Amino acid sequence: MHTLFFDFDGTLRVPETNEVSKETIQNLRTLRKEGNLIFINTGRCFSSLEGQAKDLPLDGVICGCGTYIRYRGQILYEVQATSIQKERVLKALRTCRLDAFLEGHGGLFVDQTYSDQLNQVISFFKRMNVNMLSTEDPSFEFSKMSLYYTDQKQKDEFESLLKEDFDFINFPNLKAEAVLKGHSKASGMRMLLKELSLPCSTSIAFGDSDNDMEMLKEASCSVLIGKHAPHLQELADLKAPSAKEEGISWALRKLNLI
Repeated sequence: MHTLFFDFDGTLRVPETNEVSKETIQNLRTLRKEGNLIFINTGRCFSSLEGQAKDLPLDGVICGCGTYIRYRGQILYEVQATSIQKERVLKALRTCRLDAFLEGHGGLFVDQTYSDQLNQVISFFKRMNVNMLSTEDPSFEFSKMSLYYTDQKQKDEFESLLKEDFDFINFPNLKAEAVLKGHSKASGMRMLLKELSLPCSTSIAFGDSDNDMEMLKEASCSVLIGKHAPHLQELADLKAPSAKEEGISWALRKLNLI
């Protein structure tokens, strides 16, 4: 038996179609029938994943870079920012005039918008029927942030204000994610495997971007899907084609899993 962990965006979900391919879905079904465990391990919080993943053949999900773990309908772990952390984040966002959305497992939250870039992101999630709310809503909670910097100075200032509470994952073009300190896709994997009394030697991870780095390091076998940063290549046991090119199916065949 293997325990397979799949990143969602760009790994399972094909960016060009915004869907998981029929071939991939069928192969996931086959894997589960043969006794393997299938999990999504994503940076997305549960609120922004649930609609697109609800019909996939899964045993569970790790969301928000390890801040939420769900196994066969049961929540095994969930953490949120404290009231003090929420106050610090809102103050820092306003001081730096930074575009961001705050990711909670019950919804996505926006404080203020300073550019059209964030408005485009909001429009995308609304088309996906994701709950978009104001930080003034009584339900406001979050465990992760997506950040859209305008320059390095703004980035340095914001991260210096919150470095005690959050770990930062940097992407190209001055984009970043901030996760409650001590959490990652790897920490979520470890916690889930421990809960299920499974050794790490059963784990296979599939990913494509910087927030997959710790997961790829942690897994017994690591697969990179599609185009990826050069610094991730050394972590991969296997390099596969893109999601659009049925990279998951290609990798599963190479690993003799289907």
